[in-house]
Amino acid sequence: MSDNVVKFRKIEKKPEPKPPRKELVLPGWAPFVVLIVLALVIYGVQQSGLLGG
Repeated sequence: MSDNVVKFRKIEKKPEPKPPRKELVLPGWAPFVVLIVLALVIYGVQQSGLLGG
């Protein structure tokens, strides 16, 4: 009787491809702008007298 039974295999699902992550690319001059802004912030804080002295 078991000869008449058709065995089915489970269909393997392919994983969905993940969309590529877009990496943040900064221009070459960005670190200099960050340094200048940081220097201006420090200068402003010193001129306002918040640091004392």
